[in-house]
Amino acid sequence: MGLEAARAPVVSIHALGTLGGAVSQAKAANRRGQVVGTSRDGLGRTRAFLWQEDLGIVDLKPLTGVNTSANDINENGEITGGGDTGFGDFHAYLLSEGTSFDLGTLGGNESEALAVNRRGQVAGHSRIGGAVVKHAFLIPEPGQMVDLGSLGGAGRTSIAHDLNDAGAVVGLAETSTGQPHAFLWTAADGMRDLGALGAIPSIALGINNRTEVVGGSGHAFLWTERAGIVDLGTLGGRTSCANDVNDLGCIVGVSQTGETDARGFPVTRAFLRPPDGSMLDLGTLGGEHSSAAAISEDDGGMVRIAGHSHDAAAAVRAVLWTVRLA
Repeated sequence: MGLEAARAPVVSIHALGTLGGAVSQAKAANRRGQVVGTSRDGLGRTRAFLWQEDLGIVDLKPLTGVNTSANDINENGEITGGGDTGFGDFHAYLLSEGTSFDLGTLGGNESEALAVNRRGQVAGHSRIGGAVVKHAFLIPEPGQMVDLGSLGGAGRTSIAHDLNDAGAVVGLAETSTGQPHAFLWTAADGMRDLGALGAIPSIALGINNRTEVVGGSGHAFLWTERAGIVDLGTLGGRTSCANDVNDLGCIVGVSQTGETDARGFPVTRAFLRPPDGSMLDLGTLGGEHSSAAAISEDDGGMVRIAGHSHDAAAAVRAVLWTVRLA
C-alpha cells in the first residue's frame, strides 16, 4: 500500500477594508478571529482599528488624540498600541474590557506598546527621561514599567517587539559599537545578544512559548537554544524577514521572490513556513506585493494570519489569511 501524498495547506484571503482612507494594515490576529491594525480615516489620520467578521472594521479610539495604533491582541481580546494623549505626547496603552489605560513612559514624552501576552503583560519601547534614546520596556504587572536597557549601555537604543507568556522579551538593541542586534531578555538572565547572519544587523520580531525566536538579518531566521541562529532562506529573492512564530512552530513574514514589479522594484510576498520547513507564498488581493505580520495559535488545524496586500489597483489593504494546515 503506497504512502498518501501530503496535502498542501488551503489558503483563503479576506480584505478587511479601511476606516475611510486609502491605506490599512493588519498587525495581529487571535484564535477568535479578531484582528487589529491601523488605517487611515477619511481625514487622513492614522487610526487604530479592530475587525471582527460580524461587525467589520471599527475605530478603537483608545486615547483622546488624533493618531493611534493597534499593534497586538491576545486571546482575551486585550489590545495594545500607542496614541496621542492630546497634550503633545504619544503614549503606550492597554485596552482591556472596554477600558483604555495609559501606560506612561520611562520618563520621556513618547512610548508605544508592541505586544501583549495572555497574562496581560506588555512590551514595547519608550524614550527615557532627559534623552532622545529609546529603551525597550516590559510591564510585568499594572503600574510597573521595567527598563530593559540595551546591549551597549544606557546611551544606546533598544526596542521590544514581542514577548511570550513566561515574560521573555525579544527585540532589537544596539551593541557598544552601535550595531543593531536581535536580543532575548529574561528576568533571570537579562538581555542576551542572539547574534546575526554574518556581519550585518539583526532584529528579533517574534517569540513563542517554546522560546523559539524569529526575525531578520538579511534573511529570515529562526533562533533556538539548541541550534542558535538558522537561515530560513527566501521565496527566491535576495532578502526575507520572519515576523512571528506560534507555538506550533508556524512562521510568517515577507520575502522577495526574485521577480520585479511594473516599476522595476523587487516583488515581495507574505509567506507561511509550516513545521515541515517549506515556505509557502500566501498570495495577494490581485496586486504584486503582500506581507504577513502575525499568526494566531492553532485552532483545530486552522491558523489566522494578519498582514497587508496590494489590490489590483495597487492600494494597500489590511488582510486576514485563513490557512487550513495539511
